[in-house]
Amino acid sequence: MASTTGKISKPARSRSFWRDTRDGYLFIAPVVLGLLIWTTFPMIASLILSFTDYPILKSPKWVGVQNYVDMFSIPTLRVMQSLGVTLTFALTSVPLTLIAALGAALLLNQKLRGMNFFRTTFYLPTIVPALASAFVWGWLLNPQFGLVNSILTKFGLPKGEFFTGTSSALPTLIFLSLWGIGPTMVVFLAGLQSIPESLYEAGKIDGANGAQLFWNITLPQLSPTIFYNLLTGIIGAFQYFLSAFVLTNGGPVFATFFYNLNLYEKAFKWQQMGLASAMAWVMFAIILVLTLILFKFSDALVYYEVKK
Repeated sequence: MASTTGKISKPARSRSFWRDTRDGYLFIAPVVLGLLIWTTFPMIASLILSFTDYPILKSPKWVGVQNYVDMFSIPTLRVMQSLGVTLTFALTSVPLTLIAALGAALLLNQKLRGMNFFRTTFYLPTIVPALASAFVWGWLLNPQFGLVNSILTKFGLPKGEFFTGTSSALPTLIFLSLWGIGPTMVVFLAGLQSIPESLYEAGKIDGANGAQLFWNITLPQLSPTIFYNLLTGIIGAFQYFLSAFVLTNGGPVFATFFYNLNLYEKAFKWQQMGLASAMAWVMFAIILVLTLILFKFSDALVYYEVKK
């Protein structure tokens, strides 16, 4: 028996198919072009520049890994010092932000009258531009004529140094970071509202009190949300810049000389774009490693409900 195989011809695509395809590409073009022009190409360019000596006004000169060597071998660049300040800030501000945001979310998750007003009030500071908030806090905490010191003086309490003290400047910025807990609080609130009420009802039937319900139901069910906020909080803390730039500019005596402030100084004051690019990629590597470590231990940190 002889068998023959023939090619199956593809159906001709209609004019409407090509019109829809064209329209689809046109709709996604702004996002794709924006990603390429403002993210991908600059990242590639900064990676190349990190291996060059580029003083902006002159052409880049290839120096290999010299910028990366100089970062950790020349003390006057203060890379390790600024990295230490940033690490201290991250280790302190991130846990405090998580605790404060979770506490606020628990309060705002109560079924009481007027709760929408309180939720709006707690989130309102996030809407205020960060630059405006920094200037307002700078005025309130000014050691000479600030409102906070004026109130302390009236009550016979000693004035605070706040941004002008070497031992108080960084803790003050850490305290101010709690001003922006709004987004983290909203995410926690959404996580709390997604926990089934039946779990709490079952716990109460078994005789569990409020603390036991929190530790055995709320926290495990909320662990994916905590993990997400922890991850984004660490990334944000390592990118901290604006408030320190406006309020302290790295002082006093480099007490608040954050890594991004150091990077800004090298790029726009020293005009060493090659060195600044190398610093940016080191920070990218640090954040990437921390992110991978968190995901590595996510199974131990996060409770995932197994659905049968």
